[in-house]
Amino acid sequence: MTDEIPAAAKADADRFKHLPPAVKLEDTIATHDPEDPPAPNLGRDPDIDFILRYGAG
Repeated sequence: MTDEIPAAAKADADRFKHLPPAVKLEDTIATHDPEDPPAPNLGRDPDIDFILRYGAG
């Protein structure tokens, strides 16, 4: 039995010995303005909903 490492296994081991290039800070910041969040009541007036549900009765 030989103690030699197969070429494919050695290539895989060499691949993980070095870190990938660093990411610049400029590349991590959003460059566009975010949109406003949607309305939580979907554009409806909660007071009108309350009146229709409990006041019409």
